[in-house]
Amino acid sequence: MVRDGRPVAADLVATQPVAAAVDEAVDAPAPSNAARFVALGGLLLQGDLKGAEYAFRRVTEAEPGYPDGWVNVARALVAEGEIAAAKPFLAKALAIKPKLGRALFFRATIEKEEGDYDAALASLAQVDAQFPRDRVVLNQEARVLFLERRYADALKVLDRVCMVDPEDVQMHYTAMLCHRALGHTQQAAREAALFRRFKADESAQAITAKQRRQSPEDNNERQPIHEHDSVRLPFGGAAAPAASAPAGETAAGAAGGL
Repeated sequence: MVRDGRPVAADLVATQPVAAAVDEAVDAPAPSNAARFVALGGLLLQGDLKGAEYAFRRVTEAEPGYPDGWVNVARALVAEGEIAAAKPFLAKALAIKPKLGRALFFRATIEKEEGDYDAALASLAQVDAQFPRDRVVLNQEARVLFLERRYADALKVLDRVCMVDPEDVQMHYTAMLCHRALGHTQQAAREAALFRRFKADESAQAITAKQRRQSPEDNNERQPIHEHDSVRLPFGGAAAPAASAPAGETAAGAAGGL
């Protein structure tokens, strides 16, 4: 789903506890590496872009030969709108692994934003060759073709998306725009109806409002950026209390299951 506007990045004060935990995890010896990568991904998903950028920069410092670390810094920067700043990180990732699909995809995203549609399609074609059923890649390819006014070609790509997921919202939305541009009134109306059918129900917020007012914990979970105060994770190699984990489970294993 596409959100209106950019997520608001957490301020510096809110980021400091996360940064401290990241510093401890990066400086700690193995086996904290796997747990670190799993734990840091949640910041980006929550919309804490500044926290995610800081965390992933530390990953590149700890393991500069790990290409996804560079890609994830670029992802955070792209989400912030820092297109130019993201370029060298993607270049570094592709220098390490030239055919890395994630790096090529985000390079295509930057090329599309800059209006270089031919370059974006070329990058997406490389990803498509590796992952022919990835509907996110196909939707992006169709979007670029739409921007080039190649509506019929875009619809052919969208047919491939439909074979993967016939309820894909982005596919129906782009198809609606293409059919309207081609003057296909009936097809455009059908795609518009399917788009309304499968898009997120915004009225659902009212349904959950009473529960969220009554339960601070549930309301906290609903926030895009939130903290969990009930359990302290054993970053930095500190052992968790024996009662906090099932028998036979190590601290590293518990952290890896986040």
